[in-house]
Amino acid sequence: MPKEIKILLPEHLPDEVFDIQIQSSSKKCFLNYRFELLDLDKDNPENLSNVDFLKQKIKAYSDYWEVAEIFAQENNKIPILFKQKKQ
Repeated sequence: MPKEIKILLPEHLPDEVFDIQIQSSSKKCFLNYRFELLDLDKDNPENLSNVDFLKQKIKAYSDYWEVAEIFAQENNKIPILFKQKKQ
């Protein structure tokens, strides 16, 4: 059964991403996550609705990643967590 953990990330710029790698002690289980902060002011010049903006960003994202979680918007920024697909 999956367990939920909380990871505190340092302050970062919207252009930065955090790659998070999780490995079991037996090295049999690997999970890769990517955390990004999407800036609606900078990344959304067409002024799309939040839903349409997110759909567009997710569709254009690499095929190696899938959305794990979209967090609540804060100060015109939307945090999003991607999980790397199994190869």
